[in-house]
Amino acid sequence: MDFKQMIGDAIKNINTMADVNTVIGEPISLPNGAVVVPFSKVSVGFANGGADRAPKNTGSEPMFAGGSGAGVSVTPMGFLVVAADGKITLLDLKNPASYTENPGPVEKVFDGANALLDRTPDLISKCKDLFKKEH
Repeated sequence: MDFKQMIGDAIKNINTMADVNTVIGEPISLPNGAVVVPFSKVSVGFANGGADRAPKNTGSEPMFAGGSGAGVSVTPMGFLVVAADGKITLLDLKNPASYTENPGPVEKVFDGANALLDRTPDLISKCKDLFKKEH
């Protein structure tokens, strides 16, 4: 295998791993008539190297030694939602505030409980300190 063939094979394999359907996913039809289209960010890394190596026998042709590697990373980025009435909404996974509605009373209770759970280790530590001071 020579250097050009090695590069060609690597690029062909990358193309099979990361095609357009990886970036823009298959549309999903919902029972209410809306269509959800997922989209992702695809990152591709590629490294390749090689060299001609002098043979041990002086009359022989040089030998090629090399290698290559590639990697593909797919990161979900969000969804395009096309409502039955044609309205299009972008749900950006990196910015949840862009698609969350004003919280109702139930959501506020859960948010408060979650905040309390997040602070529990700190509260326990403070309580222990109080008991240590009293005794």
